[in-house]
Amino acid sequence: MKSIIFIILTINLAFSAVFDFKTISSNFIQTITNEEKSKIIYEGKFWATSDAKALWIYKKPVEKKIYFNKNRVVILEPELEQAIITNLKHTPNLTEILKNSKKISNNIFEAIYEDITYKIELKNGTIEKIFYEDKLANEVVIKFFNQQTNLFLDEKLFVPKIPNYYDIIAQ
Repeated sequence: MKSIIFIILTINLAFSAVFDFKTISSNFIQTITNEEKSKIIYEGKFWATSDAKALWIYKKPVEKKIYFNKNRVVILEPELEQAIITNLKHTPNLTEILKNSKKISNNIFEAIYEDITYKIELKNGTIEKIFYEDKLANEVVIKFFNQQTNLFLDEKLFVPKIPNYYDIIAQ
């Protein structure tokens, strides 16, 4: 769970570090490959604001919604009928990580945190993908497409609606 939150926060902050935007929206495909070359592929869409609000909707292989604001994350898992609420104070300071990222070629930026090297690849002025190897030796590649910036996003989009029959897990 913490790795998914870390990945999403990294992406949110990568967008804000590389581009000057008020809002952004994009579809994504996230591929995680383990040492045995077994893959899991996630697909979805996200919306984010420059003031650290975000909504990630995973559509495949399972449905999941992840809401971020400045100090908490709410994960809604319809198949499990549960909501996980996590405080962000235990999450690494990713702003600092990406603030120190360096351009290593025309279209590649690099950020290093806790011995993990994140590479951010640009194409035509937008982030095309972020890739890295996590601490479990999984290769993670997140590709972005259909990006839009500075579109109107209603604040209500970022407010989780937890059904009253969901189990609530506070972490």
